[in-house]
Amino acid sequence: MKWEQAEVTLRPETSDDVTFLEELVFSVREGEIGFRELLLGERTRILKEQARLQSADYHKRFPGAHFVIIQLAGKPIGRFYVDHTEERLRVIELSIMPLYQRHGIGHHLMKSVLAEGMRIQVPVVLSVEIGNPAQGFYEKLGFTVQKTGASHHAMMWTPLMK
Repeated sequence: MKWEQAEVTLRPETSDDVTFLEELVFSVREGEIGFRELLLGERTRILKEQARLQSADYHKRFPGAHFVIIQLAGKPIGRFYVDHTEERLRVIELSIMPLYQRHGIGHHLMKSVLAEGMRIQVPVVLSVEIGNPAQGFYEKLGFTVQKTGASHHAMMWTPLMK
């Protein structure tokens, strides 16, 4: 089924999503250098722990953020976390299961955040891992690299001033 023919919805993340979030992190990260060389059991254990620690960190650092699950026809397929302050919108995380990537879902979600940034006249910021192909996706949306750290690029989209 093409995603355009099904309903993409967002719902708040709950504690019942732990297993799905572990599966999401595993599906997105398992092929990365450093993980793919490990035995499946070890890779699974490490990625589950990473999912747990990452979630705890996001909720601690961004307590007022919107933590939502992306669903397609009622099935969870990703997560979208956005923090909103008076100075900026921060896309904390946009992860979609590989099977559902490159179908416009992430593009649609990002365009909605950019529209909100334009409406309230604040920049949209995010961080992307160096070497992550998503950097090109963000650049096509108008994001530019502002700073490069040891492992991530800080990127920003700035609205046209009214």
